[in-house]
Amino acid sequence: MPEEIIPSPLNETVAAVAAACPGLRRVHPHSIGVPGVTLADVRLDPKGTARYTWAGYEVLVTVGHEAHLDRDAPDSTALHREVRAQATLLLAQMVSQAAAMDSFGHVEWEMTDHRPELVFPAALAVATADTNDPRFASAVLATIAKALEFARIATGHAAVQAERAADEVRWESERPPGVRQAKWARDKRKEKAERDSATQASPAPTLPASADTGEEPLD
Repeated sequence: MPEEIIPSPLNETVAAVAAACPGLRRVHPHSIGVPGVTLADVRLDPKGTARYTWAGYEVLVTVGHEAHLDRDAPDSTALHREVRAQATLLLAQMVSQAAAMDSFGHVEWEMTDHRPELVFPAALAVATADTNDPRFASAVLATIAKALEFARIATGHAAVQAERAADEVRWESERPPGVRQAKWARDKRKEKAERDSATQASPAPTLPASADTGEEPLD
């Protein structure tokens, strides 16, 4: 009976990741002098790590040792590896902006982080233990793409939270004397929620029939 051939998912994964993250490339381990390095060429350093870069983000990949990771089949002898990918964003302007900020209080002296980074949630997955198996490379690339998607989602959440924090500061500056902070903030949050709800419920404006749209009116 012919041996069953398990199709490799690597080509499909490479196509999907390349479409989602065009220009994603490995920057460590380096492939100096190796022509034609492609996204499918997944490599790790002796410590089981790799770094990728895309659109200003850097993704650190860490691959664990062989282990029995199938918790649903405790008697299984199959070995797997945990893949962890975490995206960071270097905030190049943070140093100059922080230097221009007023101090919030006494310190002996201030210090500057010369490589400020925004760290996003890590993506985790399980891969086959054989690092030469195309399925392993597929799992690494898929986890990298998931980490970058986490970065996109987290950025949206952070922007909303930053707006809320700015509202809290503004409301506090407007609080009349004698009004409790908790009540004032609660009322302001309610007002904002009602405004947002009314804005979302408002229908989009439509042009009147006589508006100049560049088309002849219908009889």
